[in-house]
Amino acid sequence: MHAGGDNPMATAASLEAGHAHRLDLNLVRVMVAVFETGSVSQAADRLELTQPTVSYGLAKLRQTYGDALFVRDGRGMAPTPRAEQIYRAFQEALACIDRTQELAGAFQPARSRRRFRVAMSDIGGLCFLPPLVAQLRRAAPLAELDVLQVPMDALTEQLASGKVDAAIGNLPLGAEKLTSRLLFREHYVCLAARHHPAARARRLTLAQFLAARHVLVTSPFFAHQHVEDSLRAQGVQRSIALRIPHFTVLPELIAHSDLMATLPLRVARVFESYGGLRAMPLPVSVPEFEVRVYVHAYQAAQPAVQWFAGQIESALRGL
Repeated sequence: MHAGGDNPMATAASLEAGHAHRLDLNLVRVMVAVFETGSVSQAADRLELTQPTVSYGLAKLRQTYGDALFVRDGRGMAPTPRAEQIYRAFQEALACIDRTQELAGAFQPARSRRRFRVAMSDIGGLCFLPPLVAQLRRAAPLAELDVLQVPMDALTEQLASGKVDAAIGNLPLGAEKLTSRLLFREHYVCLAARHHPAARARRLTLAQFLAARHVLVTSPFFAHQHVEDSLRAQGVQRSIALRIPHFTVLPELIAHSDLMATLPLRVARVFESYGGLRAMPLPVSVPEFEVRVYVHAYQAAQPAVQWFAGQIESALRGL
């Protein structure tokens, strides 16, 4: 039903259909659309309804929940605290419903308005997002993409529940619950400022590595503990001068200090492009690791999830 041709009274009757104690699915979609757009007119465009129809649905929701739900401010419709709670529940419910509808037929990416959710670390976003966004823009121009950072200990559950469609990285997750596809193999390098004495040498020596002051990223979204384990197994003990929670501050930090960082090669190359930095091979042996795209075995049966994982693979395999 399109914005120019729907009948507000007929649609209003549809909104009221069913028993009084049941909430019509159309009202759920109205609530989610108004919340996400912050506008009755934009919600109407998204739902292909008229503004009076959306306003009527919003009035029914207010009556049902005994709350204003949205109040006008300078930027549009601002949600109340009650609306925040309702939205989270409605969003999850719609995601479940949409996933069951996808099973009824072939997924059509060119027409899909699905919101895909992918988990990755902040440094993963530096490398993965540009090609992935470009890939989705070509294949599914109407689809939306949410990028999430999920702690490792919660990621399997979020993949199983469908709150996350796919995860990208080197993840120590239970293989019996997940399916994965190899994207590429990666190894670690050391990053330092070009003015650092060790960066001026032809190669970084173990003595220079041990004498340097290192910065360590301690992020719950980043699973590379085997770097520390490998160094410890070889009796290599770095001098950790700084611990930080995010990788994205590293370029500016390292470029203007005597600090070094150990990080994946592809990320180091991105940082090198900012200027003033040099990536060097490590003077100790650290095993390479695999970067994969993971989906939960239960959700992998969804055609849209299968397609999304394939798009990630297609976008990132050439990195």
